[in-house]
Amino acid sequence: MLGFITRQGAAMKTCTLKVLLSMAVLSIALPAAVFAVDAPVDAAVQLTQVELTYGQVSGVELDGDVTVFRGIPFAAPPVGDLRWKAPQPPIPWQGVRAADTFGPICMQGRRALMSEDCLYLNVWTKADSDDDDLPVMVWIHGGGWTGGASSNGTYDGSAFAEKGVVLVSVNYRMSAFGFMAHPALSAESDRGVSGNYGILDHVAALEWVRDNITGFGGDPDNVTIFGESAGGASIYALLATPLAEGLFQRAISESTWITPTNVTHLKNSVGFVDGAEEQGQRAIAAKFSELGTSVSGNVADEMRALSAADIMSMRFTVSLVEDGYVIPKAPGELFSEGSQNVVPLLAGINSGEGLFFVRPNSTFSTVAEQREARLEEWGTLGRGLADHYLADSDEDVFTSEVDYNTDLWFARPNREILDAMANTSANSFMYVFTRNLRDPSERAPHAMELRYVFNTLPESASQVDRDIADLISDYWVQFATTGNPNREGLPYWPAYDIETRQYQTIGVDVGQGSNFRGQELDALDRYFEATYQQARSSTR
Repeated sequence: MLGFITRQGAAMKTCTLKVLLSMAVLSIALPAAVFAVDAPVDAAVQLTQVELTYGQVSGVELDGDVTVFRGIPFAAPPVGDLRWKAPQPPIPWQGVRAADTFGPICMQGRRALMSEDCLYLNVWTKADSDDDDLPVMVWIHGGGWTGGASSNGTYDGSAFAEKGVVLVSVNYRMSAFGFMAHPALSAESDRGVSGNYGILDHVAALEWVRDNITGFGGDPDNVTIFGESAGGASIYALLATPLAEGLFQRAISESTWITPTNVTHLKNSVGFVDGAEEQGQRAIAAKFSELGTSVSGNVADEMRALSAADIMSMRFTVSLVEDGYVIPKAPGELFSEGSQNVVPLLAGINSGEGLFFVRPNSTFSTVAEQREARLEEWGTLGRGLADHYLADSDEDVFTSEVDYNTDLWFARPNREILDAMANTSANSFMYVFTRNLRDPSERAPHAMELRYVFNTLPESASQVDRDIADLISDYWVQFATTGNPNREGLPYWPAYDIETRQYQTIGVDVGQGSNFRGQELDALDRYFEATYQQARSSTR
């Protein structure tokens, strides 16, 4: 229990199904304040109160003396004139705000109760007082920077709280709302930049943690950021941006998702994709043309006049943007020269990431088909990839495509950040997760580790799986506490170094390996560098 905060009896509150259905219909158009009514609360539940920088909040006690605070605003609603602006401070409120309901999810495809007003976070804690100084873990969800939400049940923070962590999960703007760059938006910016709004949301959330987490029993000087997939890409960005310096002390990146097309320059092509402003300009022009909109005034104003539904229906590809401000230079350059935020790092991948994306009935049927498509994709700069990723027989095509996807999207950037940190004074640790809950005979696909990390396995899970979940969450908690996953009672995990690139295998069997798919990743690195170098030469 939180002995340092005021306890109050909860009043019974109700709402009808008709009201809820009406809110779902209106959710896209209206800000969260319009439809965020109190959910029914059991009169026996004890709520707790914490004083924040912008008002008071009350949470809900769960089993095990864990208290959860849901839907706390960490920024002002990014609507109206604040669409495509850096996040602004929360709007102060009077009285006690009931933090018993998750905030709306950020705009994404075909989801109810979503809103542009979505910058909310949640806190789980088991602290006894505000001087407990518990380690803090801040979770950033995945979903391709186009979907997902902190309210997803897989990310329930109770198990982490029960192990002595203050767990914070955050929402952030996605799709065009979070990553749109456009010359008109850059022109109105004091920095002359646009895009990266979702990354700025992460920074704002971490600033909120710095200023408020003590009230939940957390230590603002012991913050671990962690995320998976696109959340791992956000960790990649937070390691790269100087705006996050000092806001976290450790980082965990699960399946870091950095592809040829989701990192670009604000104005110039990087070889794989056009510059971010050009991409945004095309998307906006196509939407205006579709709507028959003739822009005669301020383009940025016309863009903000678009409905949320119009923006969601645009053809737009998300990208992290090298803009000289949020991301000062190409991330690869930042990491290679060691100018990233230097903190202990734990990072890894699942053994069969590509199984999530590549399906036998939706990939190439023959080696001939694969060869034709891949050689065209790679061009002359990527010819060396053929030795590693073209199958020897038709029967091997599926497996080779799974490996290519795993390496291209996840294993390569995972090694990039681990190598960068291994060249500093900070400890780094790599893992490969191998357990497949659905089919133990197969490798672990993308996102498979999540229910183990959060200890939110289904009730039908075997004791073997529960033991794996306890192990991996114990590693994560120990790392968040000390910057090293090792402690008495856990299998030894060797540190990662640039010479051996040792990693821990986590699954039914726990052991060590080294230089994971080294030759394949070396070939990919050469392909990326050659492509980037050619693009840089063409812009000089």
